[in-house]
Amino acid sequence: MEIEMRSGRLGRAVASFVFCSGILITCASAEGAVGLIENLSGGAYHKSKDAPKWSVAAKGASLEEGDLVKTASDGRMVLRFEDGSKMNVGNETELEITEFVLKKKSRSATFSLSNGKIRAVVNKFSGHSSIHIKTSTSVAGVKGTDFIVMNQGSTNVLFGKEDAVEVTGDDGKAVMLTPDKMTENTTGSNPIEPVAVEPGSQLAEVRADLEAMTDVDAPVEWARAGRLPNLLARWNVNYGHYLADSQRFGEALDVFSIAIDLSEVRQTRAEAHLAKGTVFSRNLNEPQKALLEYMEVIRNYPELPFVENALYSAGSIKMEMNDKQGAIELFKKYLNDYPEGRHRTTIDAFIKELEKN
Repeated sequence: MEIEMRSGRLGRAVASFVFCSGILITCASAEGAVGLIENLSGGAYHKSKDAPKWSVAAKGASLEEGDLVKTASDGRMVLRFEDGSKMNVGNETELEITEFVLKKKSRSATFSLSNGKIRAVVNKFSGHSSIHIKTSTSVAGVKGTDFIVMNQGSTNVLFGKEDAVEVTGDDGKAVMLTPDKMTENTTGSNPIEPVAVEPGSQLAEVRADLEAMTDVDAPVEWARAGRLPNLLARWNVNYGHYLADSQRFGEALDVFSIAIDLSEVRQTRAEAHLAKGTVFSRNLNEPQKALLEYMEVIRNYPELPFVENALYSAGSIKMEMNDKQGAIELFKKYLNDYPEGRHRTTIDAFIKELEKN
């Protein structure tokens, strides 16, 4: 993902910083420095571009192009740059300062986010400004000054805080993210149409968690923080069902895919695969794609109750495709595993018809 930020009035360049006890640290004014580590908490690490290995991050350490920072499960950092902009780095995050060039009438920067969470607070700038935050799976152009990005594997989740965020997927299609809305995408999918973050909603809770996780001074329930991707995945499954019921089938498929990529919970992943199969078979008339989703559930989640519907649906598709032997095998597995299953009577009739022919 790539995020491009453009903002207005030029902020004062940061040349030096004063911290506690009156100690002056002239990090950003050092040759080649573009910023510094303004604050940190928990496990935080820094790797200079020429350093052979990581070292424990130090408050006030200068940052140059090519430097990397990363945080542990309880780590957070605040990076401040020459123009006064900040990157608040959340826990379990790795970020590279790929480029940062500040001139009188232009500003350009690229930050590469390998994984984790950041909150970008970009200072106003009067000239041309182009700031990018990249992940591996999509492109987002941001015309704004305050937003949150979470990258988890192949999935990106963005919350708008101020101005507008133009988020682009693999095929170049863009959506505009405005304040108090959320969008997301994963490999091969477009960003979803931005969703309003209503007060008191699950999305509002997730956003509040991300704000805390990217604030070095905020209290965080770290156990809940570790469950955040699974909470988002559960929201995606529910939202995907809503989209399918609203006949927004393409968006529903994208949202179910995001749930699969986000979650480590087997039940959530199996339900999302089954839901994708249902959309492909019932709504889009794509039996081959539906069959792949049903077989994913049957083969990889055998202990979960979703297998019952997957077996029935996969057998029905094979029967429609005139794969008699394949259909019989799936139907007999159903009868063996679910002798009192709700599709038993129908499957008995199907098997008799298939074996007669």
